[in-house]
Amino acid sequence: MKRRIAVIAELILFTVSLAFAKDHADQYQAGTFSSTGRLNDGNYSDCSGGSCSGYNAAHNIHYITSTDGIYSIEAPVAVGSSMLMSMATNGHAPSVHKAWFMDQLHEGDKILFAAKCGKHNRCQFWLPNPDKTGKEVATLGSFEPTVAKTNTAALCGTGKLAASVEAQVCNQPPVAPAQEPPPPSLEDQAKQAQQYADCLKIAVNNPSIVCKQ
Repeated sequence: MKRRIAVIAELILFTVSLAFAKDHADQYQAGTFSSTGRLNDGNYSDCSGGSCSGYNAAHNIHYITSTDGIYSIEAPVAVGSSMLMSMATNGHAPSVHKAWFMDQLHEGDKILFAAKCGKHNRCQFWLPNPDKTGKEVATLGSFEPTVAKTNTAALCGTGKLAASVEAQVCNQPPVAPAQEPPPPSLEDQAKQAQQYADCLKIAVNNPSIVCKQ
């Protein structure tokens, strides 16, 4: 009974949060639809009339690529149906997920969405509803960044790492390109030409002298 009450309360809070959610149009970003997969919700039993049958529950999950990484957006929960299922099974039923417009998308299709992700990359999503102008569909999912946070930066430059290790994992300052000497001025060029001419005059009578231009 306690489990059933907890599940129902969670669904009610989720419904209320959707009802009062503001529009997220100013936070929308563009992504590209990649593919749809199936997320396993577990194995359950349906018992009635003295007999039981088992079934496997699953729902769609959609993968969106962006410049930041890959977003995994789950099909939204049908709150009313999930509440009824929870009450009928004493809280031992999976959440019921809706069919929605993303089930029909094809690879390469563009999609608008807003995302709010926590430090463990679990996310809330809001997507404009193409079937109801001005309305949004809210759901959950996750994010996999293109550039993941590693554990090396905190120790770089502290002197705690061996030099060989720091050279492998820490960003080294770029090596400045070698500066080419400036071209000689016209005055210097004239002096060099005169020195070469004088050398040639001397070398006429002294073959051991080599003049360099």
